[in-house]
Amino acid sequence: MIEPLSTSDAPMIGRYRVHGVLGAGGMGRVVLATGPDGRFVAIKQIHSHLLDDREFRARFEREVAISARVSGAFTAAVVDFDTASETPWLASVFIAGVPLDKAVRELGPLPVPALRTLASGMASALHSIHSTGLVHRDLKPANVILAADGPRVIDFGIAQAVGIGAQLTEVGAVVGSPAYMSPEQANSAPVTSASDVFSLGSLLCMAATGKAPFAASSAPYTLFNIVHSEPQLDEVPAPLRDLIAGCLRKDPRARPTPAQILDYLGVLPVQSQPWPAPVHAEIADQTRKLVALTSDPEATQIIPAHTPITPPSAGVPVEKPRTAFRVGLAALSALVIAGTLTAVVLRSNESEPSAEDKPSAIATATLPALDRMRGTDACTWVPQALGETLPTGVAAKASPDVSSWRWQPTSSWGCDGSSGGARIAVEIGAALDGFEPGKQVVDGYSIARRGDDCAFAIEGGDQGKRWGITVDTFSRTECPLADHVVERLTASLGALVADPAAQQSLSSVDPCALVDNSSFATLGSAVAKSAHTCEWPGETSVRITLSQPRQRATSAEEKVIDIGDGVLVDGQALSTVGSANECRRVYRFRKIGETYREVVEVLVSNSKRTTGGLCTIADPLVKQAVGRLPAR
Repeated sequence: MIEPLSTSDAPMIGRYRVHGVLGAGGMGRVVLATGPDGRFVAIKQIHSHLLDDREFRARFEREVAISARVSGAFTAAVVDFDTASETPWLASVFIAGVPLDKAVRELGPLPVPALRTLASGMASALHSIHSTGLVHRDLKPANVILAADGPRVIDFGIAQAVGIGAQLTEVGAVVGSPAYMSPEQANSAPVTSASDVFSLGSLLCMAATGKAPFAASSAPYTLFNIVHSEPQLDEVPAPLRDLIAGCLRKDPRARPTPAQILDYLGVLPVQSQPWPAPVHAEIADQTRKLVALTSDPEATQIIPAHTPITPPSAGVPVEKPRTAFRVGLAALSALVIAGTLTAVVLRSNESEPSAEDKPSAIATATLPALDRMRGTDACTWVPQALGETLPTGVAAKASPDVSSWRWQPTSSWGCDGSSGGARIAVEIGAALDGFEPGKQVVDGYSIARRGDDCAFAIEGGDQGKRWGITVDTFSRTECPLADHVVERLTASLGALVADPAAQQSLSSVDPCALVDNSSFATLGSAVAKSAHTCEWPGETSVRITLSQPRQRATSAEEKVIDIGDGVLVDGQALSTVGSANECRRVYRFRKIGETYREVVEVLVSNSKRTTGGLCTIADPLVKQAVGRLPAR
């Protein structure tokens, strides 16, 4: 988390306004700041007790010199520095993103398109690094950040110029991270740029399979494997296997150069979101937190020395937000691109136990409120959550290529997908009538099931007001498909964001807010049955439902009724549909293309009253609801 400044800290470093402390390491600390142009930067400073140590000042100056030499789209660039000031500092571009090791650990191996993006970005980064005469020497998943537009290479703390023999460690010491070292590093031999290419091969193998190719139970065994064993690449997807094998050749001269890797990969298609959806959801969440933090230009945080820190009172609830990953609130930890503090990224709070560490029979997570579910573009969210392909065996009757499925919206703004003989429908904020609660727990969320059907629901709401996200295969044999979809959706809830275009749609409207209870004495308390249905139960009950059914031709029995104030409603229910003890009014709000129409349905019922009497209640409700709809 961002720690506030103390009274002894300067609120400005050079031209940069400091907002708080991101983290600290052996050499110094990193603070979050904004520059004159409003950009976020991370500024590293040497610890005050090291300022008189010439060795540390010289090392810091060396780091600044190396970092300033590196540029390119896939590295964290230095934007400013001052090594001659009383407290030397180095400012680098702030990167909002997810470390590669964390993404693979929590989401599994990357799909092939993401692997290609990673390989191309990493090769471009190495090309830039090597063109300056430097070797990174510590290329590993923890030093790669998945940013919104591609990967970033960070941490040049042990980078070294080729041919420079400056001693950074003891003679014969092994420098780097064992699982991702090259044979040259393992043997403490001189390294060239080809050493980074070997490390890239190990990194790509880990991203493709979830494990490093030479990892063993101890560092000595790992180093032995790197020098003497051949990698097992059977689990690497075929399109990347030859490239990774070439990078992992023992002879440095036989490995491809970064330029050759780029030629091999060719020109990749432009992707607005190159990573799995949960990664982009995490990045968006981080960005929102940063904007909120710095929304006040005077928001520098300073607390007096010795101020006691007290916990909140028992009456104040403490919110525990979640990210798209299976950990707690995303917290800020900073690393700058030199030394023990590498580049700056937002990481998750590691003290929060993961879903796997929590008791599997106890639900520990809750769905977002209905207000956050309304307006979601389900047919964008669901395919993105599923990723490029379905795992083998999940849907035997369907294509594993998610993009080849036919996705279309449902009448309640959900999404219905079909391929071959398989079908899956997802409804967001749906009523859970017929679903038995608490059948299992996935990622901390309680999962309900409907009878023996392969239909599940991620539960939300209190007992008696149950709603959630339903997943239905319309089958009793497609449970593996339903299970997989539930697992992917729970992991992608952080990406459940409203479509900006929904502000003009009924999909973003709260039906319970369309009428004022106090205006109608017959109405009881409103109960949200789903995201788009609200009920006022009682002897005379009222239900308002918002939907987008398919347009159809008008039948001869239908008629349009003017209920006053220029409001026209569908009169079908009065003449041909429903019982004599209800009044149903349907207001046509707007057309959606040539296929759908958004409507407001008001249903008033009472077993002891006639339709005519109930319509005298329904019509004023309809008129009030119409007056509260979005402007068209």
